[in-house]
Amino acid sequence: MVLLFLALVGLTSLTPTSAFVPAPTPFRVLSSVISPTTTSLPASRVNAKKEKRQRNKDNMRKFQRKRGSSRRRLMKKVASNAQRQGEMEFVAKLFQHVEGPAEPEIR
Repeated sequence: MVLLFLALVGLTSLTPTSAFVPAPTPFRVLSSVISPTTTSLPASRVNAKKEKRQRNKDNMRKFQRKRGSSRRRLMKKVASNAQRQGEMEFVAKLFQHVEGPAEPEIR
């Protein structure tokens, strides 16, 4: 049994190990596989930055607050002023001096 094992180990050491390694490829083949396009990377980065700036500008314009006052805001201001006026009248009535019934004089 040990003899059979040693024979197998000996045979495997004699066979070339290149069967388990991929074949070497020339540099030209690798360069065509890696970069099939002629566009350089920095040029595409600049283009992406320009597109991003344009998207940001469009979004800023899209979500910009409106300059004028809205009808809702104007109506809230009118209602607030009316409420404030009513409260001021109520407070003024609280502090008015009202004379009570005349007290009988004691002689």
